[in-house]
Amino acid sequence: MSTSFTDEWLVTILTPLLPDGAIERFRTTGADRQASLWEKVIDSKVMGEAELLAALSARCRLPVADLSLATEAARDALPEALARRHQCVPIVVTDSLLEVATASPYDVGAEQSLAFATGREVRMALASAGAIARKLDELYGAEQPDDVAHLLEGMGTFDITEIDDTDQDNDLELVAAEASSRPIIKLVDVLLADGITSRASDIHIESAETAVIVRYRIDGVLRQAMTIPRKAGIPLISRIKIMSGLDIADRLRPQDGRSRVAVNGNPVDLRVSTLPATHGEKVVIRILNTQATMLALPSLGLYPEEQETIRSLLLHKEGIVLVTGPTGSGKTTSLYACIREIQVEGINIVTIEDPVEYRLGQNIVQVQTNDRQGLTFATALRSILRQDPDVVLVGEIRDLETAQVAVQASLTGHLVLSTLHTNDAPNTVTRLVDMGLEAFKIGAALRGIVAQRLMRRLCPYCRALVPRTDLPPRLASFIPLGAEIYQAVGCGQCTQTGYRGRFSIVETLVMSVELERLVGTNTTAEKIGMAAREAGMLTLFECGLRHVIDGHTSIDELLRVTDVPTVPIVALPEIMPVGTSAMPAPREELLSGLELLDDGAFGGPAATASRGTILLVEDEDTLRRVMRDLLEQEGYVIHEARDGGEALEQVDRHAPDLVLLDLNLPNIDGYSVLTQLRSRALTRDLPVIVLTARGDEDNEVRVLGLGANDFLTKPFRPRALAARIDALLGRPAG
Repeated sequence: MSTSFTDEWLVTILTPLLPDGAIERFRTTGADRQASLWEKVIDSKVMGEAELLAALSARCRLPVADLSLATEAARDALPEALARRHQCVPIVVTDSLLEVATASPYDVGAEQSLAFATGREVRMALASAGAIARKLDELYGAEQPDDVAHLLEGMGTFDITEIDDTDQDNDLELVAAEASSRPIIKLVDVLLADGITSRASDIHIESAETAVIVRYRIDGVLRQAMTIPRKAGIPLISRIKIMSGLDIADRLRPQDGRSRVAVNGNPVDLRVSTLPATHGEKVVIRILNTQATMLALPSLGLYPEEQETIRSLLLHKEGIVLVTGPTGSGKTTSLYACIREIQVEGINIVTIEDPVEYRLGQNIVQVQTNDRQGLTFATALRSILRQDPDVVLVGEIRDLETAQVAVQASLTGHLVLSTLHTNDAPNTVTRLVDMGLEAFKIGAALRGIVAQRLMRRLCPYCRALVPRTDLPPRLASFIPLGAEIYQAVGCGQCTQTGYRGRFSIVETLVMSVELERLVGTNTTAEKIGMAAREAGMLTLFECGLRHVIDGHTSIDELLRVTDVPTVPIVALPEIMPVGTSAMPAPREELLSGLELLDDGAFGGPAATASRGTILLVEDEDTLRRVMRDLLEQEGYVIHEARDGGEALEQVDRHAPDLVLLDLNLPNIDGYSVLTQLRSRALTRDLPVIVLTARGDEDNEVRVLGLGANDFLTKPFRPRALAARIDALLGRPAG
């Protein structure tokens, strides 16, 4: 009989250090007595404890702990229950740091839990499990039972017996009494606190035949956290229902409720949903942690130009802006971030939600629908329109009636924000037509559509480069030569998943006169998509690919979330290359990423003598490299800057003949850089060409008013850029 070790993570480290077959012998011998690989190695004298610690220290890059240095102050800073639960010995504590000894360096949950409980940064050192157990007894006294076992101790033994569901349903007083018992209350508290500190977005409690299984959804993936005896699991579910205001007697119908708890003083909203199943109710708790969720556009992981596009949609005083995607794609969080952008005292904002997920604070009225009382999205929206709103947020457009009222509101001077379940932005129009809306009204009402998905972010501690030969053939043509592509590996910082956290990728369709005409004539989603892409819209795949090229995520995650296009990519303003049937030459590949619509501008050999010095100010590394390559081939000397502060320093250092300036820069933006250049005597007449993704007329007038010599919108044509540079520098074109 073979067994899994309680410290299975040691197998990878010890396999090359132990004799051949030792691991398998340990698995099949003594399985009924101990299941710790560490103990088996020490007991068999195959390796000494000091040698084992040294190997582990070299692999994990952690020091070996000196337990004799443990202080009383460190002991007092870490509660005994927490220290024993995670088998960690506190050694040194300061105002901002806690150093602990552990035998499980890959237990990220322990590190997060200790940091959350003590409010300090946790640093790990290594010690053996036996030494840690002895030191814990020395610091805190005799060993106490395991936390969860101790919580369940007061409920007696848990023999699995056949349960008569009918009798139990009728004995409501007994169920309520069990749910209100102190061990169950403590068990619920432990479960919620552990889920919140583990960064879980949902807690799934599922009744099985002989047990109740608890799983956490972390970064979009479910992971099993614990198994609870069925006798404790049933009152646990009842306790959660009592907390959420649900009917514990009704186990045959789905129910929805909500609760609010505080973990170490931090308020956390819980949204609870129950579902009848074969072996009992399944409960899903959605954790809405306002402390962990930053409701702002920059926190969504969007690129600066994507944020600016969304902000431009929010400047409209009327019309509809839709956020689309499947369940769990972050639509509501994005809408709340949009509301935060326009939340000021002078604007009346009202929301209709089912349910209200986050409380947004002052100057915003939030209404929760109640179908039983007749308060649906449509009826609530009609009433809200009599409350003189400026902005209305409708949680979801689910039916024709809600869609009609929302469109009517948008056509009568209100900005309406809402969500819809569609695959991409162009198909949103088709979905609205299928609901029964007239196409001409959709075209008149729509201002923009943001389709989005969530992608997992690669763990920065363990990501590894992928050789170009290992790229999937169907994606190789989309990856530029020289790009550094990373893959997930797994380490203690990311619980061996290779990912930590998530960000949004978006496909933003901004309505124009041409798109309004197409939508109004009830054309196909394919034609709408083609027109939107010609106007500069990036698809979800292109946005995700850009993040892959920038090292934020992996190709596997891109393929998990998006579909590879079957047609060539038309234009990628800031990523390259386009999809072609064969890999292009390196230089042509770079040019294709800049929407090379007319050949020949940068096609000649590089000049033998310098034609002048240009300062290129652009924070996007990929685009900056492409532009530098183009300009250097024309014979210009190029200096680069990634933000506004660096740009001003480079101007003073190199005295360039011309500046190519992006507007969306970190630290000091392009507007401020331009203003400072024009306020100095030495740079007052320095030629400046502004390159920006914001090509609207108001922005162009503003930039020219600040003293820019020229204004060029991304994606630009290389010949047009060459002609503008030659004109400003007084040189003949070509």
